[in-house]
Amino acid sequence: MSQPTPAAARWATYAAAASAAGLASTADAAIVYSGDQDILIPQFNSFNLNLDGDAYYDILLKNYVFGGNYQGATVNYAPGKVVGFSTGLNYATALAAGVTIDAAATAGGPFAVSLAYGNNPDSQFDHTAGAFIGLEFPINNVSHFGWIRVSIDNSAGTFIVNDWAYNDTPGGAIQTGQIPAPGSLGLLAAGALGVNTLRKRRKA
Repeated sequence: MSQPTPAAARWATYAAAASAAGLASTADAAIVYSGDQDILIPQFNSFNLNLDGDAYYDILLKNYVFGGNYQGATVNYAPGKVVGFSTGLNYATALAAGVTIDAAATAGGPFAVSLAYGNNPDSQFDHTAGAFIGLEFPINNVSHFGWIRVSIDNSAGTFIVNDWAYNDTPGGAIQTGQIPAPGSLGLLAAGALGVNTLRKRRKA
């Protein structure tokens, strides 16, 4: 299992990237972020990921070996989909940071995809560090949108789930890499403290 990046450094990195890309907004309050995870999925195994912590697993991530290393994903419940494409077989698209995941992005997308298998030229996750999977998944039968960041080395057969996030607003979009702005709650608390101090001074 790889060593996770210290949480403070990861938050700072994401905050800087989000700010530079214009991702930080008031909508961040609706974004739910997993924090650092770096979960290794061993070969011959799978990992059922529950993004929102309810009673249902949302997406099955697979790291199998059959005639070669294979990594794949299946969204467990309709109308779930992955941002992807089909060339006769279904593949997930490896997304960079800052890509919007919404109904338009997942429209027509497959629910079961290959991430990488052997030296397939259609596979976009053969050797990638920190690529994003965009997905649509249901909460109480209503579509929500999220991302999962993964690092895969197909030749070595390694599959690491780095972290994930989703928008808890039904139908609300999210951008890959978007997380709640760090420090926003602290700023709100500081503002409330300032207001209370001002009130006390006025009364005095």
